[in-house]
Amino acid sequence: MPGSVMEQIVAELRDSAARLYPNHVEPRNVRVVGHTPKSQHYVYDMVVDFADGSERVAAKVYRNGKDGADGARAKAKAEYANLEHVYQLFEKKKLSGVPRPLGDFTVLGAVVAEKFSGVPLQSIIMKAALLPGFDDQEALNMAAQKTGEWLRSFHRATSDMPAPFNLEQVLSELEQTCQNCRKEGLDDDDIKTIMSGARSALQRGKRVLACSAVLNDLTPLNVIIGEDSIGMCDYAHMSQKGTSFNDVALFLAAVEVLEKYPFCNRRITTEIQRSFLDAYGASSADQAILRVLKMKALLGMFVQGRGVKESAVRKKVMWATVMKRFIQQAAQRSLTSPEMQAA
Repeated sequence: MPGSVMEQIVAELRDSAARLYPNHVEPRNVRVVGHTPKSQHYVYDMVVDFADGSERVAAKVYRNGKDGADGARAKAKAEYANLEHVYQLFEKKKLSGVPRPLGDFTVLGAVVAEKFSGVPLQSIIMKAALLPGFDDQEALNMAAQKTGEWLRSFHRATSDMPAPFNLEQVLSELEQTCQNCRKEGLDDDDIKTIMSGARSALQRGKRVLACSAVLNDLTPLNVIIGEDSIGMCDYAHMSQKGTSFNDVALFLAAVEVLEKYPFCNRRITTEIQRSFLDAYGASSADQAILRVLKMKALLGMFVQGRGVKESAVRKKVMWATVMKRFIQQAAQRSLTSPEMQAA
């Protein structure tokens, strides 16, 4: 049960606080100040109090699924291994933006690490879209630039041997994703536009692509922007090696898909994507490939749907209608644009 798990985590942090934070004096207390329940886990906000200050901690406790406690422990072990691996690399290279793990709590099905101070990039985007006077394009561009720079540092720190670019495999996967979207309302004309534009773009692209560790979950919701720092807070889906561009494409798709909300206009999302790509250092040839990979990610979001119960038919129909219109517009912009033709 999460309650007993948290009691053990609190007790362990009380015992190890002085060792974990040698710059502080006189550990006094460890408090749980809030929690957020999610579908597969809980996230507990904690504070470690000292006589001269305090430190924020996040404890991610996995729920017992079909495999019971063994499944929760397996998920925690995988995430902890990812986090520990990346943190050690970043420490060695004197980079920041990866939370420090505070011990191995995987036997409890938990991952405990320092918590970044800041707000998710998505919250900044939503405020700019919704609140009059908050649309500070300079602040948004700076946040996007920091995100691109951080991702570039992450890919360089975890870089591996480059891999040949398999054009036919990418096209085959894209076509299969398109076919999966048929039941959601994607029609033949849309698929034809997507596939013809993708083939045209990829034929002019690179033949070898950079490889590195891949986060597989770099979205505006997981990017934390602080006053003087930026960080990625979730490493549960990370793979040790993959195509670096997959992270870039997923971030671009996650930003662009915010346009499905009527209050989030294209000017905002376009500027964020441009600033992010410039900071990451994507060339014109890179961006041609990224447009295709972004479209693949968008189609994946389309076919995944809202994840609501089948009984909520009206919500599913509304989601499909909105996403279908958005996908059509995105395909026309990305795969038949003048920039794509010139790439």
